[in-house]
Amino acid sequence: MIICEIKSSVGMPRMYSFERKIRFYEKRHGRKADKMIVISPMVDERAKAAAKELGIVVYSYADDVEEL
Repeated sequence: MIICEIKSSVGMPRMYSFERKIRFYEKRHGRKADKMIVISPMVDERAKAAAKELGIVVYSYADDVEEL
């Protein structure tokens, strides 16, 4: 299961908020997220560090997306 959030910009607090939403969903529905993704053209450097810590993949440019 992939959970994704699309935002125009992301700061560090928003990254932690997204992670809390995921944990709430997992607990409520009894399903674990296989991949967590944030898509945004503007991501604060501290948010990128938080995403790495939380295991969230961040895409800012189309070239960042690996082909399946």
